[in-house]
Amino acid sequence: MSTFFDGPEFHGMAAGGKISHNPGMGDGMMRELAPFLKAEGIDVDDPNADFTEAEFHAAMEKAQEEYNRRLFTPVGAHRGLALGKLRSFSVAFAEGDIKTAEAVVASLPSDPQDFNPSVAQVTGAAMDLLDEWFTDDVHGPKLGGVMAPKWSAKKSRAVARDILALAHKGRVVDSLDRLIASNSGRPVLEGSMLAVAAAVARLAKRNKVSEQQFVDELMPLDGYPEPVAGTYGSTDRVFQDDQDDQDVQDGPAAEQDLPEWLGGSSAEASAQANPHADPQSVDERMDAVEKTVYEMPLYQRFRDWLAETYDDVDEDSEVFDIAHLLFCIAVSSRADIDEPEGIDDLLDVLESFAVDGQEEAEKTDGESPSTVIFLDSLEALDNYLRFRMDTDENPERWNAARARAEAASMRTDPLPSALMAAVEANALSEEQLAQPLSDNRLVSGVAGILEWIGDSRPLTGTGRVKRADIAEAAEKFGIDAVGVASNARYEDGVNYARSADEVPVLEAMWAVMQSAEITEITGTKVRPGSAADEWKKGEVSADTALPVIGAFIYERLLDVINLVPGEDYGAPAITIAQRLIEILTPDSAPERPDLDLGEVRAERLSTLLADELQELTELGLLTAGGDTMSVEPVYKRIVAGAALMLLSGPRS
Repeated sequence: MSTFFDGPEFHGMAAGGKISHNPGMGDGMMRELAPFLKAEGIDVDDPNADFTEAEFHAAMEKAQEEYNRRLFTPVGAHRGLALGKLRSFSVAFAEGDIKTAEAVVASLPSDPQDFNPSVAQVTGAAMDLLDEWFTDDVHGPKLGGVMAPKWSAKKSRAVARDILALAHKGRVVDSLDRLIASNSGRPVLEGSMLAVAAAVARLAKRNKVSEQQFVDELMPLDGYPEPVAGTYGSTDRVFQDDQDDQDVQDGPAAEQDLPEWLGGSSAEASAQANPHADPQSVDERMDAVEKTVYEMPLYQRFRDWLAETYDDVDEDSEVFDIAHLLFCIAVSSRADIDEPEGIDDLLDVLESFAVDGQEEAEKTDGESPSTVIFLDSLEALDNYLRFRMDTDENPERWNAARARAEAASMRTDPLPSALMAAVEANALSEEQLAQPLSDNRLVSGVAGILEWIGDSRPLTGTGRVKRADIAEAAEKFGIDAVGVASNARYEDGVNYARSADEVPVLEAMWAVMQSAEITEITGTKVRPGSAADEWKKGEVSADTALPVIGAFIYERLLDVINLVPGEDYGAPAITIAQRLIEILTPDSAPERPDLDLGEVRAERLSTLLADELQELTELGLLTAGGDTMSVEPVYKRIVAGAALMLLSGPRS
């Protein structure tokens, strides 16, 4: 029978590059897509079919989406088989048996077989589990900050990171098409299996059971029918095994973390395989790496820069030791850090130390050697990136690399890692972001301030609200305040302030409105800024309003730190961020760190922070219930973001 695909219209589209039609596998694929196309109104078997090219492409896109959904959704016996593969992979991974885990991946065929699930079926089952676990009321809170575990294929580990971030939002399955299009099949398979293994390890630890007990509980095989011979016949391969592509994509630095002669992850395996290896050869290879490092002009220039920057240190200082360590790691892992792109390869290697450190910390008390190497290397890398930005002809090309290095530090430290997970888990949908943010005192206050300003309004010489105007301006935000010449005080719920900077909410919003270009100050006058029109209505979308509210929260928390006596910024910032993650995720917050604040400073910080949390509660951003506090869902992301900004260091 003549079909649309045999006709001149289709071949005309194909010749123009608008359709890619591959005979053989393509014909089989089209036959499989035909029912889905027909459901969209395109009958490929009807020689008289009347549809436009645009209609065909629209139908094809929907048909492929539905086809992929079916392809990646195992049912009956094959769902049980897919879960069996995920169980085997997760338990083997938890036990450190990487060879068995790799064998599980290698055993998966491209197409389903009678007694073996396909790559797509295992991928789909893994994604379904992740969405279920991460959004579960019991398991979800325990999964904050889960990291992608080490794996030989760099791209697969990167995909695992993406999948874990999506899982916090319950959007892994919904992102299937994008993940496949961006990464191809094998990295998505391995990334989803790695994410499941990471979740299993975390939940087993939090529930104080073995990984085997956990998979028995959450991935039971009871109830699935036995597979039957003859269920699947030979079919065209529709899901490519792209291991060869993966090998090409992963560069030398991705193929290994570190060789055993630099203490890399292959050391244990090498020792087991060759217990009589000559230790002298290890020393010789280490000597070769160090010789290479010492002869590198880049290394010498970096040392010279360090000597100029740290003029109070000698050559035996730790700053030079960790620089040497960083270059040895880069050389041994073949990461080309002379270019910004090489920093990604180096970070993959460094993060393997962080993962090792986490695993070691779970088994022993105290800081592990792997963690020390990771932290020292990150410190050296920060120096190195500052060196490149100081000396490079195009310093801006190193900005992205420095941002990635800072993100790597946060991913592996428990507190910022948990905050990043909270940011990722509480992203709003496009529909939610488009909705007006109603019943918010700060939003309505901005509209009130703009109305009060009119075309322009006079200010003090320092650009603040005049004392006589404090009461009217503060009232826009629901604050009772009065300007006074002396005797500033709080009395009967009223803030008697000598200057607008003594009215915290007004002062913080005044600064935020300028930075958001809602207002602008010229000389001693304030007028509406370029972004004012959207705010004047008082109904602002969440997408516009939330960054402004987040900046306000950050300003208020920063003010708390500035009011704590002493020069140390870090300890108060960590204390505040820790308190916020405990409010955001009370069931999965990391342990409180040991900080040497001193009794006086600790008491002062506690009082200031309690007052500020009360203020945020009165503004409707937090909710208090008895002895506990929580964050309104719409504000969780910006509260976590404000805490992360505090941890990034004092504002320059």
